[in-house]
Amino acid sequence: MFVFAAGWIISVGWLWAAGFQQHVWRKGAPPPDYGAPILILGVVPSIALALTGVAIGRWTGRAPASDLERREWWHAFWWALVPNWLLLTTVWVMINESR
Repeated sequence: MFVFAAGWIISVGWLWAAGFQQHVWRKGAPPPDYGAPILILGVVPSIALALTGVAIGRWTGRAPASDLERREWWHAFWWALVPNWLLLTTVWVMINESR
């Protein structure tokens, strides 16, 4: 869940930066609220994902050995790769379609 939350934050940050840049290109000035609604509405689900990760971690406990813990993080990375790729692809499509 932590890896997925990190991908979510990166996607929201990219979307915010592109929206900010696009507003400056179109209007010649930054947005009046500096894109705060995008950041707020994007960070809230990421916090929820991270808290879910904390809850799952408390429920399941730590691995008995550090090498197993590292292996679990690698599995988390690989399992979150496709959802994160889909998030980044969605942001890329949204940015390119709005130009």
